[in-house]
Formats: sequence, structure tokens, C-alpha cells
Amino acid sequence: MRPYTICHMLSSIDGRIDSNSLGSAMPAGEYEQTGTELRGDAWICGRTTMQQHFAEHEPFVSSLGVLGKLSVPQGIFVAQKAASYAISVDTHGKLCWRGNDIDGDHLICIVSEAAPYDYLTMLREKRISYIVSGAGKSVDLRRAVELLSEHFGVQRLLLEGGGHINGAFLREGLIDELSLLLVPGIDGRQGIPTVFDGIDFSTQIAVPLKLKSFEQRDRDTLWIRYTVQRSKNT
Repeated sequence: MRPYTICHMLSSIDGRIDSNSLGSAMPAGEYEQTGTELRGDAWICGRTTMQQHFAEHEPFVSSLGVLGKLSVPQGIFVAQKAASYAISVDTHGKLCWRGNDIDGDHLICIVSEAAPYDYLTMLREKRISYIVSGAGKSVDLRRAVELLSEHFGVQRLLLEGGGHINGAFLREGLIDELSLLLVPGIDGRQGIPTVFDGIDFSTQIAVPLKLKSFEQRDRDTLWIRYTVQRSKNT
């Protein structure tokens, strides 16, 4: 079992997701309000988004030298159970944290075996929960979200990351629904992250969606919800 996962994003008409660029074209607080209406009990972001908005500015530096780079065992540390969770996917254990919650949501860090031993020690000392899932260069996302359900009771997960982590979830077949706030503005710049990015499928076939609901919000922002359509073999 895994949580029902909704990718909740806002973008310009041309698919860019730079919130600083979109701020003047969208109602204040609209993203947060629609996110609340989705009734998730946890939200998840990748390292880049967490670094930009929530973690300390300086990265974690292991003091263990070569030893710190050895593989850590797969495992789970449940510091506490909570009504809501903020979840960070930080493959190599780079993010430093002030405490064990983000705006009242208990923090869970998902790392791979590449995270240093003393990074996990730091998380334990701060009473931050963690999941070690996946060997080497990548996190095993499918196993990680299954463990979120099994050990933390997460049933409804909001994916609020950048294009690469969203793409990774999509590639693994872990997104059930897309919730998109389409802001009435055009970005047009090259190199700006998009809702989904970095997907390396063997075919060029788009992932099909089915319209679930459509709502015009303030200032002509459109809230569009789709369910992800999967083949019988997925």
C-alpha cells in the first residue's frame, strides 16, 4: 500500500513554475488555499525546493571523511507520530534543519544509502524522523512512499516539488492526480523549471490524463484537476 498522491502545482500558461515571476499575476495565498482543500495529511518536496524555502542556507558537511561516505543501512527512524508531515527527499543528506517541524508539520527526511552516518546522527539528535531507501545515487521512491504509509500512517500525499522530483514520481507511476493552478501569465524564459522535467521514458508517448474538475478562481486563475490514466499493466 502507498498513499494516494496528488501533484499540486502552479504554473504560467507556458508551464514555468517560478513563483517569483508569477506573484504579480495570481491571487495571494491561492496556492496554499487550494492545497488545503485537497486535504492531504503530508506534503513532499525535493532537496532544491526545501533548500530554497525551508532548510538552513549552509549544507551539511560530514566530519567522518571516507567513513562518512560508506553506505548506511536501509532503515527507518520514527521520532514521533503526527497529524501532518513535511517530507524532504534529500538523496545524499545535504540539508541542515533548525528543528523537527516546518510550520507545525513534523519533518521526515528521505535519503539513500549514500547519506553519511553522521547525517543520520544529526537527524536523530534533532528528533527528525527519517527513511533510508535506495542504494547509491538515487532514492527508491516507491519503497519510500510505501514506508510512509506503513510507519507514519500517511494516506494522502501532496507532491509539491520542482520539475525533476515531479518527473521522478511520474516515471515511477506514483502520481494519482494532478492539481494545477494555471496562472494567467506568460513567463517565456529559457531554462526555467517546468511542472515536469527530466523524464527519460523509452517512448515519446505523453502520460494520459482525465479531467476531474475545473474551476475559475479569482483574477482568472484556473484550478484544473486531472486523474492520471494508467494502462492495465502499470
